[in-house]
Amino acid sequence: MPGTTVGALVLAAGLSRRMGAAKLALPLGGRPVIAATLVAVDAAGLPVLMVTGAHADVVRASAPSVPVAHAKDHALGLAESLKAGLAAAPPAWGAVLVVLGDMPFVRPETLRALADALGAGASAVVPVEGGRRGNPAGFARATWPALMALSGDQGARPLLDGLDVVEVLVNDAGIHRDIDVPGDLPA
Repeated sequence: MPGTTVGALVLAAGLSRRMGAAKLALPLGGRPVIAATLVAVDAAGLPVLMVTGAHADVVRASAPSVPVAHAKDHALGLAESLKAGLAAAPPAWGAVLVVLGDMPFVRPETLRALADALGAGASAVVPVEGGRRGNPAGFARATWPALMALSGDQGARPLLDGLDVVEVLVNDAGIHRDIDVPGDLPA
């Protein structure tokens, strides 16, 4: 619905198995990876809620002023982190962008464009660059019951096929770039 408050739900609860360390606390451009992601969210002018899990202490230390929800069942997979964040989202939020903490290269203008599409009434949004969908996806509150039914280590991608998704064209290769292994961090 037009005028909807769109919040950024920043998922920062993963185990970082492939990295072998708490990847969100590793340095990127002089700050922790999670801080770089949060800078983009802030620059987009979005309210934020960060979901912590496996490395909660170091993630919180990297972003001490950001409101946090803890996903106690984070080890069961991404869906549990998403559900913990949705359950803790402020009632005023009519939609969320599900921002992955390990994707610090997404530009603020991309986040803003997605939020604007949700604010204009879209039920779901995804960014598209080079003909490929990327992250983050966004969801109006009316879709949250379906998100709350997810389980395991799957995100919301399976739901997108059943929704009327607005594809937002962006000039941002960051929507395809995450940090999973040491080689993903710039030298």
